[in-house]
Amino acid sequence: MIFAFIFFPLFSYAHIIQDDVSITDKSRHSFHTVCSKLVAHESPLIEIVSGTELDCMGKKVAVGKFCEKETAADPYYLRAYIDKEKKEVVCVSGKKVLFKYLCVKLSDKVLCSQEAQKSCQHIQDKLAKRLDMVHSSFIKNEKGIKQLNCFFESLPLAEKSI
Repeated sequence: MIFAFIFFPLFSYAHIIQDDVSITDKSRHSFHTVCSKLVAHESPLIEIVSGTELDCMGKKVAVGKFCEKETAADPYYLRAYIDKEKKEVVCVSGKKVLFKYLCVKLSDKVLCSQEAQKSCQHIQDKLAKRLDMVHSSFIKNEKGIKQLNCFFESLPLAEKSI
């Protein structure tokens, strides 16, 4: 669940009630390595802009772009984030993601006012990049609050829709 806060700065952390990931791999990379591969100039001064963005000497870069390139051969690449304590970029791969989100504020309108499939596609782009969406739904929980449910996993080629 700690990753969810990093990826949704516009949403309150309390709205994400589940972000379970079946992790297969985590690769760690120094800020210097990330900047040297994403920008043309040397970057002796590197700053953290957000949980998913670095400032490489005046050029802001999304760490997800770095991880997408680094894990090009990995069909299970999910997401990238910055480990602020270790000052590293972490590329996460996994086979399954279960995500649940409560729709309780006006700011939740982005995710909660469209079809569940579209909302889950937005989540997939942030948290489960190379997995297939196998379930998307809105339900009312036991307190009567609207809840978005998304499930992603890697499907065999025969099961993928064309």
